Amino acid sequence: MPRRTKPEPIPPGLPVLRSIAMELGHSEPVIPAGRDPFRRPMSQSEWLAAAAAFRASAGHTDRLRFAFLAQGVREGLLWTDEVMDRYCAATCPHCDDPCCSADGIYYDRADLLYLIGLDADLPMSQIRERAGAPCRYLAAEGCILPRMCRPFICTWYLCEPQMALLEAEPLPFQKQFTAIMQAVRRCRLQLLALAAAVPADRRA
Repeated sequence: MPRRTKPEPIPPGLPVLRSIAMELGHSEPVIPAGRDPFRRPMSQSEWLAAAAAFRASAGHTDRLRFAFLAQGVREGLLWTDEVMDRYCAATCPHCDDPCCSADGIYYDRADLLYLIGLDADLPMSQIRERAGAPCRYLAAEGCILPRMCRPFICTWYLCEPQMALLEAEPLPFQKQFTAIMQAVRRCRLQLLALAAAVPADRRA
């Protein structure tokens, strides 16, 4: 009988994410189906109004649990920062089709819930005001936003050259990187599940 391999643990330096990963395991909450109202081009006034209403509705959730999950996401994103900066520096300057220009890159509900859970400022604008426009946060030297404030897709997605860099890392590091990213993803799903559990008459 083949021996089961244990999943790579979250490193002790990420205590909140480690605790959440041990609690959640591989469980996936049920998220109500439906179109994400934020993942689209929006004018600044439309964005600010929608984000303010969303922050008000999130105030009816379990605040302690909300903040705990958001802190787990933050820990994971900060851990990946050096790795992703290194990969981007090695690949992005030579790329003819940077993913930052992809039209499907937007802040989504989970991104906003995470920032609300941290009691952080929400972005002043959506990624783009109209389809096909460049990312408003992309400058010549790269993204002007700290990683913890970017849409999660900007960290979650690795292009083929970046995947090659990850696959060239020692195997224990690859497993650790994957475990951290998956744990962050599950925290985000739990945030969505918490928000969906708020009674409709208490939402903004």
